[in-house]
Amino acid sequence: MAQASHPHAAPLEAPRRDLGRIARAEIEVRPLLLFVGGNNTGKTYLASLLWGLLSLTEEMPVARGVAYQRCAAWIEERFARREQEPEFRITPPIHADLVQIVNETLREHGAALAERTFNRPGFKVGKIELRDVALAKETSLLWGPIQHQGRPLTSLTMVGPDHLPSLNWWIPGSQEAPGASFLDLVAMAYVVGGVGAGEPLAPFHDRPVFLPASRTGFMLLYRSLAQQLVRDRLIKTGAARPPAPDLTQPAIDFIDMLVGLRPEQGAFPMEASLLERAMGGRLALRSGGSLHEVVYEHTEGEPALPMELSSSLVTELAPVVVTLRHVIGYRVLIIEEPEAHLHPRLQRLLAQVIVRLVRKGLFVWITTHSENFCQQINNFMKLGAHPRRAEMQRKYGYEENDYLEVDDVAGYQFEADPSSGGRTTVTEIKKTESGLVMPTFNRELAALTDEAMDLERLDGEG
Repeated sequence: MAQASHPHAAPLEAPRRDLGRIARAEIEVRPLLLFVGGNNTGKTYLASLLWGLLSLTEEMPVARGVAYQRCAAWIEERFARREQEPEFRITPPIHADLVQIVNETLREHGAALAERTFNRPGFKVGKIELRDVALAKETSLLWGPIQHQGRPLTSLTMVGPDHLPSLNWWIPGSQEAPGASFLDLVAMAYVVGGVGAGEPLAPFHDRPVFLPASRTGFMLLYRSLAQQLVRDRLIKTGAARPPAPDLTQPAIDFIDMLVGLRPEQGAFPMEASLLERAMGGRLALRSGGSLHEVVYEHTEGEPALPMELSSSLVTELAPVVVTLRHVIGYRVLIIEEPEAHLHPRLQRLLAQVIVRLVRKGLFVWITTHSENFCQQINNFMKLGAHPRRAEMQRKYGYEENDYLEVDDVAGYQFEADPSSGGRTTVTEIKKTESGLVMPTFNRELAALTDEAMDLERLDGEG
């Protein structure tokens, strides 16, 4: 992948022609990722694979080759010296070994990861590889003795910058050396967690949120689907868990999130309120037995509307709003087609909300077909580089954090290549002082303009 010069950049490569229609993709992870291109070019495939990488790698048996053995010896040595040197950092050679461990694991079990992500036995993927994963200079590891239920334990805490939570592991027995499973956690937490959040925190402790396309259908059906699954479990199968529906794992995870919604406050209530004001009402959780129901309250005192009686504006934005207001513990938000069913004015507002989320440290990765949405992102990139940014923000009614740095953003063009039988090529979109240059939109806008001018000319001749 490209060089990881930005502190939040981490590359992912999925080459060969084995990910749906995609021949090869090389992605440099940034806080804001835009996947743009025509329909049926594989944007959802790649977004889903990114979700799977950050969500499901803890299920894979870790490869235990030479790099693993070196790391095991290193961490046991640090364990033996824990009283003299309780705090230590990951050295560059160990960092390289940890990355190698993860890549060897992906080579051995990448196919299983794809099958699990797409919920399809035999689903093919070529090679998945992480490159240029930056060494986290602000992160250290700290040994410490603790007691748990009267038993002595040794803890290892991964301590990051002040704005990040700590990550802890416990080892039974105060004198026991770390076991193999312990090193497995360290490798995945340090390397894979860094891909998804720019810092080494375990991806399976803060699973990404994936908001799929066709969100209206999910909002209308998730309660019925959940109830049906419960009936299947209790009445038909008698199994310990219900059979998985015929959906990809990110979509199943989205349904699980909706089913598990609770009134607790999420991390981004201000951004949720901004979107609710655009709806002209607010969303609430109404108790409905074991499942809470999302309802729309247009005017205080009037009966709340269920999703099936609400407009498409409400049902499309509802998953975004409830995620921001009620879901906690995620550091990556993946949204497919955020512009769906939104007037251009609201597309611009949603872009503003996403920019604020990025400024607050959330990674937001998007697939989109909207030139209006992308142009608004470009405008925020221009604001970030403008010498009179504060003045321009006041002029257009923006707040202080309504801007993007150039290094915050990366865009990727998905385009079918007729010379390769319609396989998709994925190329990085060029960035300039004016933002991202997006040929897929520019060509169509130019064609539309030419057609309109030609018709106007013909009208004049008639």
